[in-house]
Amino acid sequence: MVGYSLSASNRRTFLKSIGVAATAAIAGCTEDVSIGSESNNTGGSGYGIDPVTFIVPFGAGGGVDRSTRQIQPYFEENLGVKIKPEYKPGAGTQIGTQAVLNGRPDGGTIGAASIPAFDFTMLVGGAEYSMSDFTWIGNLLEDPGLLRAHKNDDRFDTVEDVFNYAKQNPGELKVSTSGPYNQNVLGLALLQEATGAKFNIVPYDGGSASRGALVKREVDLVHANVFNSLGTADSTRVLAVHADENKWGQLTDDAPTFSDALGFDQSAVPPSAPQVRYAWFTSAKVEEQHSDRIEQLRTAFEKSIKSDQYVQDLKEKNPPIDTQVAYYSGEETAQMNEEKHNQLKEYLDLMEKAVDQ
Repeated sequence: MVGYSLSASNRRTFLKSIGVAATAAIAGCTEDVSIGSESNNTGGSGYGIDPVTFIVPFGAGGGVDRSTRQIQPYFEENLGVKIKPEYKPGAGTQIGTQAVLNGRPDGGTIGAASIPAFDFTMLVGGAEYSMSDFTWIGNLLEDPGLLRAHKNDDRFDTVEDVFNYAKQNPGELKVSTSGPYNQNVLGLALLQEATGAKFNIVPYDGGSASRGALVKREVDLVHANVFNSLGTADSTRVLAVHADENKWGQLTDDAPTFSDALGFDQSAVPPSAPQVRYAWFTSAKVEEQHSDRIEQLRTAFEKSIKSDQYVQDLKEKNPPIDTQVAYYSGEETAQMNEEKHNQLKEYLDLMEKAVDQ
């Protein structure tokens, strides 16, 4: 799949079209209030609804889906009901997110948010919901940003070589990202500001397409994340990671951090900026009408993530992925997402400039 080539005006048209598509798709299902209905079987758990619908705002098989499947049996055990996944991809996660908000406010519909994609739909994607419409169950996973090159590319031994080349040959190196506004573009934009390097940023339609572009040698590099790029490990290598320290050496070729390798202050490129988080949520109306169920959801979520067996299951994956686990309570998740939302708003102009150059 080829990448986008978007001027500022074209990007605005593109993003506006996402909003229109989302509105049209959502309009067709706003009257569907059967999701999470109180008429569902109550089961014997005391929760009151069984099964609980879980909305994945992406297609089956992606990172959000995999992480949900990994913890699903533990969550079901701790909540005492079955979880029924439903896939509602499209419009930058708006269709799936809106489906959660459209469900009956009884706790029968919950969903996953991939942050910062969740925030970008509100900032530039025309979403008709706002931060106050959500109640957060908790944060499940953190995925740090990184830069990968192809293993057969012998031009660069280190990340320093890449950035020195990008300074001397501005705009020559093509770097794929998973869209025109996301954590990958932000990471690259901040790196350019901190180092003076200039890349040709090529936004693709989604993470799989952007990572596949490097495997197929359509681009020179990809800015991605540790766990969502593991599928490319056989044909690519990690040059550097966005982190205070590299805690994922086994998964990242023991690559250095960007700040250590390139010698800039860590605050110039905050590791949180290109990071991805997976958090679970439901409608704020559920908390207004069924605060007891919110507490049940949060308790089951915390117990599941802190389960020794769940962590052991992840350790036994090939490669081990237990280092993805990052539990934050519902309140902590709300605070973190508010901070992320404000951070992204601050950097929108910088990202637009980076893609335009």
